[in-house]
Amino acid sequence: MTITPDQLVSREVHYCVSSLVHTLASSSAGHGDDPLNILLGQAHGLFTPLYDYESAAREANWEFDEKEGHWWRVETSNANGLELASTAENACAIDDIEPHETEILEHWIVSNWLAEQLEAKGQRVDNDFAGLTVWARTTSGQAISQDYVIQQIHAELVK
Repeated sequence: MTITPDQLVSREVHYCVSSLVHTLASSSAGHGDDPLNILLGQAHGLFTPLYDYESAAREANWEFDEKEGHWWRVETSNANGLELASTAENACAIDDIEPHETEILEHWIVSNWLAEQLEAKGQRVDNDFAGLTVWARTTSGQAISQDYVIQQIHAELVK
């Protein structure tokens, strides 16, 4: 039996907790290791933008060599004509490039399985937000099943 993207979302996405995360993220965290301060810090982390170093590096003509496992580009000012970086973030630092920022728009409780899939695609997930697994969604105003990342996960699932 083949599953549709809508069925995938119905099975793996449970409840919207955007208001809860927003309320907690708007609160001031105190100092210390008490559970409330930890939760407020986690909420703030779920609300901060995602930084996309990879797209920024690619726009600056950096390329990733999967075989060698590093970022590179031809650089005429370098003695050997080749500039290398271990990560996209390092490539951006070399060129003083700001990463692209993607705003977090919604927060959803998801299954552990979907959380793993989302994290593998570069999505932000908190796997223990007061015992809940929360996905920081970067889109809004459309069905979750239409999100590009969900479409990718679905395509890999039915392949």
